[in-house]
Amino acid sequence: MKARHTARTMRSALAGLGAAVALTGSPAAQALDEAGAKAVVERFIQSQKPADAEPQAAHHVIADVDADGRSDVVLQWNELGPTWWRSRLTLLLDRGRTYRALSTDLEGQVQGIRVQGSTIVVDTLTLGPKDPRCCPSVKKRLTLRWVDGKLVTAR
Repeated sequence: MKARHTARTMRSALAGLGAAVALTGSPAAQALDEAGAKAVVERFIQSQKPADAEPQAAHHVIADVDADGRSDVVLQWNELGPTWWRSRLTLLLDRGRTYRALSTDLEGQVQGIRVQGSTIVVDTLTLGPKDPRCCPSVKKRLTLRWVDGKLVTAR
């Protein structure tokens, strides 16, 4: 894959803060090599330039999320502001000559992301009622699925 791919972002309504720790993915979808995935990620990050924040890639997983036989990239990245940060998840779907980007905000500090087929599972820690801001303790899990051409939150 060349780094000449463009990315467009569609944002969903989930909100929150986060920091990344670990990502794992399916070994079945490795047609896009690590260097190619890093080039796609870098191109996407460069396209994300909010006025008050700096985008920064955290981790990525190569997986065929939409089961079309092409390797997609699941990216966890952060927007770093002067006194705040926001963790984001973006699914970069390989469309041949371009990538389609679907993004959502992640709540809490990201502890891990797993990709299993068309399912993306994000484990986070969020603030409990007596937690100091530095030290969230409540475990939460967000499960997203690729269904009928859309990335949806599973209940």
